[in-house]
Amino acid sequence: MQSRIDRYEEFLTKQYRGGFHKPDEYSIAEVTPALRDRMKNGHFKRVVFTGMGCSAIVSDVVRAFFTSVDTELEFHVFNDYDFRYLIPESLIEDEHTLVILSSYSGHSTEPLHVFHRLAHAHDRVLLLTSGGKLGELGEEHGVSIARWQLSEPDREYPLFHVGQYFAILLDMFYELGLISQDFRTEVAALPDHLENDFTPAHRELARVAAARSEDANVIMVASPKWHESLLKLAKMHLNEIAMVPATRNYFHEFCHSEVATLSDPTRKHSVLILQDDEDDEYTRRKMANLIRLLTDDLPQNRNIEVTAIPLDQPTFMRKYFTALELIQYLTLDLGRVYDTASRNLISEAAGNPWYHGDTIRAELEQG
Repeated sequence: MQSRIDRYEEFLTKQYRGGFHKPDEYSIAEVTPALRDRMKNGHFKRVVFTGMGCSAIVSDVVRAFFTSVDTELEFHVFNDYDFRYLIPESLIEDEHTLVILSSYSGHSTEPLHVFHRLAHAHDRVLLLTSGGKLGELGEEHGVSIARWQLSEPDREYPLFHVGQYFAILLDMFYELGLISQDFRTEVAALPDHLENDFTPAHRELARVAAARSEDANVIMVASPKWHESLLKLAKMHLNEIAMVPATRNYFHEFCHSEVATLSDPTRKHSVLILQDDEDDEYTRRKMANLIRLLTDDLPQNRNIEVTAIPLDQPTFMRKYFTALELIQYLTLDLGRVYDTASRNLISEAAGNPWYHGDTIRAELEQG
């Protein structure tokens, strides 16, 4: 099996953009007729997603996208099974709420707990999985299942495929009647747009940001539009692939608190600031002020590097996936520098051996 970083580079250079042309790699054959009817008849006013890690991040991307286009459907996300503290119980219990339990492997324990806690509402639950224990429970209890059917999945790192997951969910939601707008043409055009939007200047900015981030704590800030959707995924790439420490925060909240840690740091910090050309004037001025404060020729700034990442493409999709490509190249460059061997901490800490490198190698050896 190729090394993590080699697989990542191959995916980024040969498969990332192609995923947008494969929005049909799923099956909704196991969605019950009753649930289909309610979706098509506009019964559901909101969707609540739950999942862990990469199985949840695509729901954050979808939520931000639908907010940006003012869709008629509400989207909410929580990442745990004790949802009492994460989302109002009234939303979960509302008959007009569709709950989607997402687990790519089907073996994550937390969505299984939610499945049992929502036994009284299984008629408005949709399981989003490739199979595993979650798929088995769905079959046993007659609960609707939508199955991922990716033709070229990276078993160990599903986060590679968030672009394709996004394309699939937009296609799936339209086919099921959850949304009335068809975004397939816009999604299919993304590879051509990225060919123009991701310029040599973006690739060079990724190299520069990676060099500035060597042996540093990486701090990412952006407006709420990008905090859960883009920064959450960017942190996952940096943590899981480059294996470097990275944090994220809302830009304005950062300026009211965490910025104090940059007063005169003894350790190197790399601050990545995402600048959306649609941010309001107050935010733009405040970002410019922060950049000035942290880049002034002062001794206290000697261990601070600042990189501004512009988001100036004309649509949410083009902004998001151009920025994601830049973050992925930044991650690749940092990953090459560190070349950290994995201890399979994610699969072991999460208690999910399905993702463990030893499990995957053993299955490959068995053919």
